[in-house]
Amino acid sequence: MSEKIFSKLPQWFNLEEKDHMERPMDAIITGDVPKWIKGSLYRNGSGLYKIGPTAWTHLFDGFAVLQRWTFQDGKVTYQSSILDSDDYIKSSKRNRLIARGFGSTFPDPCQTLFSRLFSSFVPAPTDLPTNTAINIVEFGDRMFAMTEAPLINEVMADTLKVKGKSFMTDYLALHIGTAHPHILKDGTMIFYGTNMKYSQAYNFVSIPVQTNSKDCPFSGAKIVATVPSRWKMNISYTHSFGLTEKFFVHLEQPLTFNVPRLALVVFGRREVADCLMIHPGESMNILVIDKATGMRTPITYKGPHGFAFHFINCYEDSDHIVCDLCFSLDGAEGVRNKYLDYLADNFTETFSCVENVEFARFVLPLKLDGATYGKNLVTLPNTTATAVLEKGKKDVLCVSPETIEGCPVFELPKINYDYNGVKYRYCYGTTGHAQRRKQLTKLDLQEKCVLTYDVPDNLTPGEPVFIPRPGATKEDDGVIVSTLVANNNDVQSSLVILDAKSFQELSRASLPEDIKMSFTFHGNFTNKTFKDHLANGNNGHN
Repeated sequence: MSEKIFSKLPQWFNLEEKDHMERPMDAIITGDVPKWIKGSLYRNGSGLYKIGPTAWTHLFDGFAVLQRWTFQDGKVTYQSSILDSDDYIKSSKRNRLIARGFGSTFPDPCQTLFSRLFSSFVPAPTDLPTNTAINIVEFGDRMFAMTEAPLINEVMADTLKVKGKSFMTDYLALHIGTAHPHILKDGTMIFYGTNMKYSQAYNFVSIPVQTNSKDCPFSGAKIVATVPSRWKMNISYTHSFGLTEKFFVHLEQPLTFNVPRLALVVFGRREVADCLMIHPGESMNILVIDKATGMRTPITYKGPHGFAFHFINCYEDSDHIVCDLCFSLDGAEGVRNKYLDYLADNFTETFSCVENVEFARFVLPLKLDGATYGKNLVTLPNTTATAVLEKGKKDVLCVSPETIEGCPVFELPKINYDYNGVKYRYCYGTTGHAQRRKQLTKLDLQEKCVLTYDVPDNLTPGEPVFIPRPGATKEDDGVIVSTLVANNNDVQSSLVILDAKSFQELSRASLPEDIKMSFTFHGNFTNKTFKDHLANGNNGHN
């Protein structure tokens, strides 16, 4: 890929290996950082796109760059580290990309055609991508960098280096995983995995915490529910899923992996992105699976043609399931138009685009009592969402969502995680780079009102993460922290801290202009601290 394309893109596409930091540095504080915030915010995302003469071609493919923002006594430190995955180490040693990505593949010249021909349809563990560049999750007092491959890298929380890797394929028949598991209050992880056999397509996995830290953290994984695909040769693309106290909630979207095309990926004849098929006009079906039985409930919920990367939250309420999504009526083109040449040609000088991603609340009645064609079965108050019988059907409901007037583009959502899977009131999102006016947003889902925090055009706001105040009894008693990534080299990147209730800025932790900061997709806050987090004046920059 030509340097001309990268010259049109923000600075966070132009990180170099020399920008790796071995140790944290002190951030420049403006305002007052609440002293009760103690712990670290970990972030993960595609960050390194070029090695030697080679470059990734898709937004999702850059090598993982981890960030750690650590809070202690009103001070904040920052560290940015290229994840030392097997794919990155191999590429760095040879000064060229050698890995398989979503939108491009750079084969290993040392791997012979003979060995590739003997690869099975499901790649061997050694063939799986190791670049876990989507999320970083705490599970059982351990940190894990995750992507959609069924490989998970354990990361040392203090050094940000890989401690070990786990292959979910060692324990379960899964071909694709998720970077968005749920962690229950007892510590159990609920994971999702896709199998390319249509009768075993969608799988929900329970993983208990291992008491022995030397054991593989995922060795106790067990599939607790399986749902077939509605297509035989196509399996829905899945990025996240929802759960309530009694149910799993899954989106069967009209964007699918074509199974015959996927077989060619192993032989290097297709990229993963080439295997995605859009089914124009087909519905997005919402599937509800009973946790107790592992069986899908008998009602099919047919939504409009559209697409969602992210669930916000789901919960049960008076024989209904409320399902909140970041939903795009434009469908799945947003997955396929993230090639860097497309971004460079179609974004404005302030790096913004138009993507119709909005908050959407679907309400799913669990009973069909008194159902007649044309009658709205949603009986919950304070919602305009609808569910009506499809004409000529007895067990198919056509559902349409409620949206909130005045809500801007709403993506990368977060909530107070204490309310995950139960009734809640507030959620937080970002426009990211999705429209010219950059904002962070708080939605009050009870009062149906919107609070926004405006971000200058030369900064790109990241995912807003909620940190609860110790001892808080109200859902929004805490702070929101979000990265503001500089698009230009003459602007400071920073972490902004907002009062979650008023959505007003409290303080900001900024970096010098010469420090490039990557745009991260997802991350989480942990109140665990490590002694080496405070930099004591060391800028940590190599």
